[in-house]
Amino acid sequence: MISYVSSVLQEAFSMARKTWRRRYLFRVATLLIFALAFLAILGPYIAPYPRQGMGIEIDRARAFKPPSLEHFLGTDSLGRDVLSRILFALNRALASCVFVVVLSLVIGLFLGSFAAISSKPVEAIVSYLTELLLALPSVLLSALLAILFGGTYEAVLIALIVTWFPWYARIAYVQARGLRELDFVKIPMYYGLSKWYIVTKHIAPNIVAPMIIEALSDIGSVALEISAITFLFGIGIKSIEEPDLGVMIAYSLRDVTTAPWTFLAPASILALIAISFTLFGEVIYEEYHPVLRKRWWLWF
Repeated sequence: MISYVSSVLQEAFSMARKTWRRRYLFRVATLLIFALAFLAILGPYIAPYPRQGMGIEIDRARAFKPPSLEHFLGTDSLGRDVLSRILFALNRALASCVFVVVLSLVIGLFLGSFAAISSKPVEAIVSYLTELLLALPSVLLSALLAILFGGTYEAVLIALIVTWFPWYARIAYVQARGLRELDFVKIPMYYGLSKWYIVTKHIAPNIVAPMIIEALSDIGSVALEISAITFLFGIGIKSIEEPDLGVMIAYSLRDVTTAPWTFLAPASILALIAISFTLFGEVIYEEYHPVLRKRWWLWF
């Protein structure tokens, strides 16, 4: 198992290393991702006002202070340091996104692979169920499921996994269908080896590397969906004191004209997360699909 994971990571790293040499935008996106990850990991330890960042301390006398040496990004309506709030919110956002994407990838990878080598009824059920979930609006479906699961932040993450794993299941299913007609898959099936063995030894290793790249680019989209759910519906948030990018943006809109930094700072961080991860995946995808190379330059 360790050797399998190591070989997959080496293949993904090889793809990223080749793209790093060729594409300037990929280098920019990668550096942004490393910077965001660094701030997310060390944010709770380097925050200038950690108690304000966690939302357990307020100072109304310092409400709406503009950016200064004392508060680099100013303060919000409750006098809390915006930079500290963002660092704690960034830690929570990236950890949640990685959790959702990793579990969705694992579930989708094995479900789609098993469906491709299963009987026709099982294959049809999985295919139709996947298409049904993909056809529904993901944010609304996630919000509804989160309410049904209890309305907590953990329920939001579980709901997002339910709405995201069909995407990976469809990718795995399509790629596994192309492999099931090859000899290294047909021969084990002919001799009656277990489907688990065939999937883990012959199918998954050949399709998981590009799926990992796809998953990395989806982290930005997951971050936007989490923030959208907390922003629009307030689901998963016990109080406005919790450090969350969606909540910070929602409650800063009413003060955007008088204290624009309270809105611009969290919105900019959320935009950086979405742009950097999406650009990371898009550039690699285009680099290894020459037909699509430079396709998105035509958008501008």
